[in-house]
Amino acid sequence: MNFSYKQDVVLMVRSLYFCMEEQWAKLAKIYDISPAQQHILFILSTNQKTLTPSEISEIGYWHISTVTRLLKPLKEREFITVNQDPLRNRYKNVAITYLGEELFRKIINTMIAKDFFPFKMNFLTEEELESFLKVGQKILDTNKGVSLREKIFNAKIEGIDYT
Repeated sequence: MNFSYKQDVVLMVRSLYFCMEEQWAKLAKIYDISPAQQHILFILSTNQKTLTPSEISEIGYWHISTVTRLLKPLKEREFITVNQDPLRNRYKNVAITYLGEELFRKIINTMIAKDFFPFKMNFLTEEELESFLKVGQKILDTNKGVSLREKIFNAKIEGIDYT
């Protein structure tokens, strides 16, 4: 493969990520919760509602120690609970609380109201967006596997109109 393609993809993905991170940082200031902690609330809200730290690590692409560090302030602020698994003593279960759901809903409603979140893309056609997503999914499938990609793309927030 032409090295220029590799370089351009890396630079484009990194630049898009920082555009998105900039918008997430603005939400962080409004709601006093980091982008990574926002993502944990999203993961808990859109999956089984109760996950192990290892499952959060896998879905969020974090090292387990990062997940542990991110969970602590969420627990202290009562946005999540962390409890021993009753069937497996060595495992913990993380669940989002009513307060966490309430905060997450506020964040999501703010995202929906802003046309530029995660970045300006309303000038793209549906076909362009679908093409972009198909390419991204193919890359993700090859590097992380179909099952993880399905967890990510099948994640839906209850009560949100996706049309």
